[in-house]
Amino acid sequence: MKTAGATVTSHELINDVIPKLKTVEFILDSKLAAAIEHSKDAQQKEKYQVYQQEFQLELMMIQMNLEHLLTRYANIIKPSDGARGENTYLELDDSERVALSAIINLYNKVSTLASTL
Repeated sequence: MKTAGATVTSHELINDVIPKLKTVEFILDSKLAAAIEHSKDAQQKEKYQVYQQEFQLELMMIQMNLEHLLTRYANIIKPSDGARGENTYLELDDSERVALSAIINLYNKVSTLASTL
């Protein structure tokens, strides 16, 4: 997914957006947390803690809006009959569009940071 427009496909959401979000969560919960815990340099530790706080706040906003999107389209993404959801375009409201763009931006920032840890 390049940028968030007015729509996203259900497969794109499940196979691209959500895995990126899970990757961000993993990096924050493991790699960044470990870097903070094992940092000997006080300035570096503080810098990582600030990153962690900023990323966690952004992540909370993303999760709330993504949950809203998943709830709105639950019948399409995961039908109650257990069948595989159809690949269809999902209309995004303003908050969801911002959240999907934020996922991409946060994924890029956190991935870059993870390569330096």
